[in-house]
Amino acid sequence: MPSSDPDPPEFARVDWDAAASGRRRPSARTAGFALALLAVAGLLAYDLVVAPEKTIPFLEWDVNRSGWLVVAALVVLARYVLVPLVADRERTARHVRAFLDRPAGVLALGYLLAFGLLGVLGPELFQFTYAKLDARLQPPVFAGVNASAADGYSCVGSVVDGVCRGTWQYPLGTNYIGENVIEGLVGGMHVAVKVGVATAVVMAVIATTVGTVAGYYGGWVDDLLMRYVDVQQTIPAIVVYIVLATLFFGNVEGVSDGGAFAFVLVFGLLDWGGIARLVRGEAMQRRSEGYVRAARAAGASDLHVIRRHVVPNSTATIVTALTRRIPLLVLAQVGLAYLALNSTRPASFGELLRVSLEGRHMPWHVQWWTSVPAVLLLVGLVVAFNVFGDTVRDVLDPREEVR
Repeated sequence: MPSSDPDPPEFARVDWDAAASGRRRPSARTAGFALALLAVAGLLAYDLVVAPEKTIPFLEWDVNRSGWLVVAALVVLARYVLVPLVADRERTARHVRAFLDRPAGVLALGYLLAFGLLGVLGPELFQFTYAKLDARLQPPVFAGVNASAADGYSCVGSVVDGVCRGTWQYPLGTNYIGENVIEGLVGGMHVAVKVGVATAVVMAVIATTVGTVAGYYGGWVDDLLMRYVDVQQTIPAIVVYIVLATLFFGNVEGVSDGGAFAFVLVFGLLDWGGIARLVRGEAMQRRSEGYVRAARAAGASDLHVIRRHVVPNSTATIVTALTRRIPLLVLAQVGLAYLALNSTRPASFGELLRVSLEGRHMPWHVQWWTSVPAVLLLVGLVVAFNVFGDTVRDVLDPREEVR
C-alpha cells in the first residue's frame, strides 16, 4: 500500500556526507552568490563615489538608488529561485508540466511576464518625448472628442462633424500637456515593477530569516521574535511612511527616485510580519519531519538543516504570500502617489490618475483615456498575481501532488 506521506526529492534526499561534515566548506552556489553580491557592491561604490553623474563603463548603466535595490533583488532571486530550478531539472520539469495543465495560471503568468518586460525594458524601447501643448488631450485612434471641448484646443487628427478623431501618431491619445499616454503607461509599469520586486525581496529575506529561526528553535527565541512582530504590526508601514513623508521625503522634487527608494525601505523593513508568521508555522511543522530528524542524527548543523531542508520546503508558502503582497504594495504606492506623498520619475500610475481626475482642461469622464488604461492595467495586475499565486501553491505544495 503506498504511503500517504509526501515524499518529493527535497524531502527524501539527505546528503549524508555534507550532513556529517556540517558543510564546513561553502558550496559553489554560495561562493557564486557571494561573488555576485560583491560585484554589485563594487559597482554601487563606483557609481556613488567615483562617477555619480556618469554611466558605468562597458555596461552603459545609469542606475539610481532604487535601481540598485532592484539589481540586488534580482541577484537574490537568481540564487534562491532560478539556480535551484536549474539544478533539480527533474523536479522542475514535473512542476512545469503540472503548471501547464492549469490554463488560468498560464494566462496569469503571461500577463505578469508581459507587464514585467515592458516595465523593465519599456523606458529603453520607448524614447520618452517632450510635452507638446499643441497636441494635448488627443483622443485614442479608435475614439473621438468634441473639438470645442476646451479653450484653445487643437486637433492633431481629422475633424469630422465637429469631433476630433484620434490619429496613429498617438494610438492611445495624449494627456493634458501633450505627453503620449503609452509612454505614461510604460513609465507607470516601470515604477510598479521596481517598487514591487525590490520591496518584495527585502520583505522575503527578513520574513524568511525571522520566521524560520523562530519556528525552528522555538522556546524563548520564538517568544522574543514573535513579540517583536506583534509590536511592529501595531503600527502599519503605511502610517510610518505617511508620517515620514510629511516630515521628510514624501514629495521629493528634483530627485529621480527619492519616492521609490523611500517606499522600498519603509515597506520592506516594516511590512513583513504577516509573512514571517506563515514561515514560522511551516518551520514548526518541518522541524519534526523524518528527513530533518535524519539529517540532525547524522550530525548536520542547524544552519545546514535550515538552509537545505526547512527553507526549501517552505517555498510554496513564501511564494504564495509574496504574490499576495506585491499587488498590495503596488496599490499602496499608487495611493500614496495619488495623494502627492510619493513622487517618482517616471511618474507612477498614482500621479497619472491624480492629474487625469483633476480635469484641468476637460472633465475626467471626457478625457477617460488618460485614466482608464492605467486602472485596467492595475486590475489585471492584481488578478494575475492572485491567480498565479494560487496556481503556484497548488503545484509546489506536496500535499496537492499526493491527492
